[in-house]
Amino acid sequence: MNKAHMKHHHILLVGLITLGVFSSLLGLQGCQGQQFDDNTTRKTITVTNYITPSPQDTENEPNITTTSRSNTSTPDNDFDAVWGDFLPPSIDPVTPIPPPITELSMPDEVLVWVLLGSDTEPPFIGRTQAIHLLFIHPRFSKASLVSIPGDLYVYIPGFTMQRINTAYALGGIETLRQTLAYNFGVIPTRFVLAHPGDFQWLVDDINGIEVTVFYPMPQACGGIRAGLVEMDGTMALCYGSYRDGIDEIDRMRRQQQLLRVIFRELTQNGNLIQLPVLYKSFEGWVKTDISLSELLSYVPLAIRLADANRIGYYMIGWDQIKLWELPGNTSAQVFLPRENDVKILLEEAVNRILVPEPLTDQVSTLEAQLTAAYQATSTPGVLETITPTPVPTSTTTSTIVLPTSSLTPSPTGTTVSPSQTPSPQGYP
Repeated sequence: MNKAHMKHHHILLVGLITLGVFSSLLGLQGCQGQQFDDNTTRKTITVTNYITPSPQDTENEPNITTTSRSNTSTPDNDFDAVWGDFLPPSIDPVTPIPPPITELSMPDEVLVWVLLGSDTEPPFIGRTQAIHLLFIHPRFSKASLVSIPGDLYVYIPGFTMQRINTAYALGGIETLRQTLAYNFGVIPTRFVLAHPGDFQWLVDDINGIEVTVFYPMPQACGGIRAGLVEMDGTMALCYGSYRDGIDEIDRMRRQQQLLRVIFRELTQNGNLIQLPVLYKSFEGWVKTDISLSELLSYVPLAIRLADANRIGYYMIGWDQIKLWELPGNTSAQVFLPRENDVKILLEEAVNRILVPEPLTDQVSTLEAQLTAAYQATSTPGVLETITPTPVPTSTTTSTIVLPTSSLTPSPTGTTVSPSQTPSPQGYP
């Protein structure tokens, strides 16, 4: 790939920055239906008899058979109808359905996005093994990222108790939104879905990354030593997707580590200047309901989020879950959430972004780098920033200039994909 192409793609996930910076990394799973919405009719549903799952690994799900039944009935297992205004189950659950978590309290100005990583390449729909909730306070220029294990066993409205990583495959983004609303008290307004190849391609195009490996991994990815390790796309993908048995929590920690490294790379040296080109280059691959024009409006926010300690990282880990073995003489294990502990974690993540803090001089440096990159272009366009938090800071408002583009903003539900470099192995 020549230097010009390398420069264009040095920032390619910037196209999803703030939401997308995180999401490409979501496709870290390479090493290892019907849709419901608020207007869905509830006149008839399907109830099924549970069949013992086959004794396979923890990624496998129980088989089911279906028979039609009126929604005026309750499941055969005599579980209480605790789901309230959400869709009732269509399959008898193997464990009692918990009541929905009450809505998480936060100001209306806080944005909620969900960043997803599929374990398969398009056009196939697989499990979303990477699920990250992103809370953003634009005025205070702060964000919190909450990682959710894919094996978390939750209620999927309209279906049954199941791993959360199956919600998107069962009913698309609306079913996943309802699942997050039921189990976490939040409804994301925007989503990004990336695939393993998207992440691998990104790392290779930015000429690799340097990652500090805290513990050696001799059994994974051909062996990874401890210390500062230079990773290409293949190794980074394996490092972020490898799971040792049931330990999905350690995998989430490594994913968050990679997210930090890549976000730092994308926001340095004026790389955001190529955002319009990069957005177009993903067409057909990364799925999102973010239009180009909306994405451009968040560039100044992304620069401020790149300031020190503006993003908090959380995960639903061992303190918020408990292991549970699926019934039926199988060794398959899942995570049952400790609802109160999960809500406490979410409240902590939200409360963190509600406390204003001054920006540092690093923001001025990043803005200067972006301005310098703009001055090297010939067709400028102007992007006004969102006014930062009203706290003492060296910069209160600013104007950041980006190159214009003839690209048409992508409508809701469209997809974006790489097209200017050779596709990674596994892409059609």
